[in-house]
Amino acid sequence: MPKVFKQIIHGFHRYAGLIICLQIMLWSLSGFLMAFWSFGDLYQDPPPVPLAFERVALSPQQVVHALKQLKPSGTEKDAVLDLKLLMLAGQPFYRIQSTQAPVRLMDQQGHIRSPLDPALAAAIAREQYLGKAPLGTIDLLPTSSGNYVSSMPVFKASFQDTQGTEIYIDPQSGALLARRKALWRWYNRMWEFHLMKYSANSSLNKYLLLFSAVISFLVSLTGLFKFFRSA
Repeated sequence: MPKVFKQIIHGFHRYAGLIICLQIMLWSLSGFLMAFWSFGDLYQDPPPVPLAFERVALSPQQVVHALKQLKPSGTEKDAVLDLKLLMLAGQPFYRIQSTQAPVRLMDQQGHIRSPLDPALAAAIAREQYLGKAPLGTIDLLPTSSGNYVSSMPVFKASFQDTQGTEIYIDPQSGALLARRKALWRWYNRMWEFHLMKYSANSSLNKYLLLFSAVISFLVSLTGLFKFFRSA
């Protein structure tokens, strides 16, 4: 084999390996930490609560009638698009989606409970919490940029467990938005390192990943060549 070709193989393996070294270390470290940190319980839902029909006082027709009474006269008609009966905090509620208002909750007395008060939001968060630690704080955040990112208001319930569990509730609909833990931000960062999500441009990230994968393969291939040539 020509000496020049061997020098090219050696130089490529040395300097390309040096270039890709940091990314390989990030792949390895992020993969290890994602496997080490357990977040499986964040994706588990509590057992479903059966509807207590004996506690339902309003029919769907009565809900629509109550909405008409709440609408000021002379304003544009508010038509109901979706009506769902569900259990929240041990009580039956109607979740209402209409044309002229955001999603709302109505209790069985015909009162609109949106936006939620802190007590109701705390009760809903406790239902969505799978642990046994007490609730620490319940805060209505105008925006959220921590473990859960939102440009809209959210309720954040913080529980006093060792992992710092956080539960985020939609103040309008009472729906669960996310479950998080104190280390979630770092876990998410490790995931981004693993997938090479270094920019908001998904196409650029894809090409960076493909480039790094090809370089890693070639460095490995030239390393095998050097090993068997020197054996």
